Amino acid sequence: MMGWWKIATRRRNRKQVYDQLQQQRMLLQQGLKAHARIIEIEESNELLKGYVVLKVWVMIRIQERLLYQLSRTMVTDGKIPVVGEVVPIRILPEEPDDILIMV
Repeated sequence: MMGWWKIATRRRNRKQVYDQLQQQRMLLQQGLKAHARIIEIEESNELLKGYVVLKVWVMIRIQERLLYQLSRTMVTDGKIPVVGEVVPIRILPEEPDDILIMV
């Protein structure tokens, strides 16, 4: 019984990674370039296929307005930004909760 649970968990994790990477690919192609200052990072302890899942509070300046946003994103294991760092991002103005950190 335990073997099936592990297989189901792996499949769910694989689907999460695939869905997140699809979203990030779409942001890379269609998103607007912007810069964000990292205010707070909450790193989850899950490592999925070489990616770390992060919850980040960011301050984004888009079209002369400031936007504070909590976002969930994935970055490669060795490229986790630090608090206070200004990073280039891609964002869709109509969906500001999805961002792609370009580090």
